[in-house]
Amino acid sequence: MRSAVSTPSAMMAHTKNLPFDASNLTQLAAGAIRHSMTWTVFRPEHGVFLAEGNGYVLRGVPHDSSILFEYILDPCSPSKIPDSLFVQSAEVDKLFFGILPGCSRLNIPDYRIGTTEDVYTTMYTLDPTGSATQKIRDNRHPSFAPKCLFGFSDIIPLAAPMLRRENGTVIKLPVPAEYTTGLLAHKEGFVVFGHRLNEYIDSPQYTATPSLPVPPRILHLRHLYCCMRSKYPEWEDEVLANSQVNNRSAGFLHDCKVGWNVCTDYFVVLNQEYGQNFYGDLMAAHLKNAVNWWHQAWNRMREGTARDNYGLRDYIAEGMHLYWDYLDLVVDEMGKRGWMKVPREKIREAWMMMIFRGFCWWRSHWMMEGQDMCEARARLPSQYYAEGRGTKNGDGEDGFVLVEDSKAVLDR
Repeated sequence: MRSAVSTPSAMMAHTKNLPFDASNLTQLAAGAIRHSMTWTVFRPEHGVFLAEGNGYVLRGVPHDSSILFEYILDPCSPSKIPDSLFVQSAEVDKLFFGILPGCSRLNIPDYRIGTTEDVYTTMYTLDPTGSATQKIRDNRHPSFAPKCLFGFSDIIPLAAPMLRRENGTVIKLPVPAEYTTGLLAHKEGFVVFGHRLNEYIDSPQYTATPSLPVPPRILHLRHLYCCMRSKYPEWEDEVLANSQVNNRSAGFLHDCKVGWNVCTDYFVVLNQEYGQNFYGDLMAAHLKNAVNWWHQAWNRMREGTARDNYGLRDYIAEGMHLYWDYLDLVVDEMGKRGWMKVPREKIREAWMMMIFRGFCWWRSHWMMEGQDMCEARARLPSQYYAEGRGTKNGDGEDGFVLVEDSKAVLDR
């Protein structure tokens, strides 16, 4: 469907030959949200659109074979720069449509996670047995957690690339799913991981066997974790980190990026050494088990068998303990996926690196909070996302959305 966008003056019969800039519906839709507008009506199948907020009104109606947009600045409600700007990039635009961009360096594709059915479909793609998808369905029981995606939400920090712009301090991202934060964002996840990492290094398999040294990568990982914890209180403290939206220190963001790069480079090498899908299968193996933590954590709480919570929220702390319990199950799952020749200890090491990489990703970004932002209606239908700017195709048709004078319209 071809679309044309015009400001009010361009709609007047006596106005002719106004200058136009080119954009597409994807950029226009995302740009409206960036400027604190809400799409109260978004029905491309009928050619009807309405976005309002922050002193703007953007209305689209069918006009011949196109869509005519009217862009109005409300003088009674002056617009202002949003209090918290979004990271601006084509990859971030996908999040507005419930599409999670994948890290191309690790051969991770994009995933659709904006609706409940999208989540089920994506999880089934990652685990064709269907057991993990069924567990997500069970977890979302209306009586206690109808919106939560326990364990599955780890896909966001594990699959996505670094979305924060180089040297930028703007870290706010739109919410791509009904539930986004998980154990890799919470303080409990960080603290328990740090303690369990130390316990792993000090375990009898190494201390009682001098001929079996601790892998250098794992020792370096502990060093990285301890450095972040000692330098930055916000590393483990999510409340402190989340109070610093778009104003986290440049040094903290730089060091998070360094840690993320170390882990990403590590997996690039593993993909080259073992096979291009190694990281993707490791992520899938983790998610298949991670979706089980919620029920099992509460069962342990009721049975009195939960482990040390270090003075934090007990059930979430127990969740990270369970992640470590699942480690051998992750290794077994990797074997089922064809990675039998990879040493089991190497897979354990890779899992630890992957989790730390997820920590670094979360502390480099912030997603909007609040129930309204998590509702499916807060995202645009993923089928209407289109890559890039409109271009001519072979039959002469175009995908342009025409906008009068780029200085007078939304910053795309």
